[in-house]
Amino acid sequence: MNDTLRLVKWVRRKMAFSSLKLKPASGANRIKSADDAYSFMMHMRLSDQNKPHWQVARQALNNAGVSDDSEIRAWWSFRAAAAAEGWLLD
Repeated sequence: MNDTLRLVKWVRRKMAFSSLKLKPASGANRIKSADDAYSFMMHMRLSDQNKPHWQVARQALNNAGVSDDSEIRAWWSFRAAAAAEGWLLD
């Protein structure tokens, strides 16, 4: 089983949107839920919000409340966008 599938199964058991730690340069320390992620994005500069990776994350977050699967997709999209900016702290 590959690592991605293992991580997805772990996330589903814990919670749909697990906590992410961000570097201080991002303006936030920790994102704990899809609501936190959405709020964080809405307070970003418009020039950052219009980057393609944040547009994908925003669209996924808009649909996060539909199901656990859509919330997991939102987590992955937000995580990918934060990683693209170099803000993800691992």
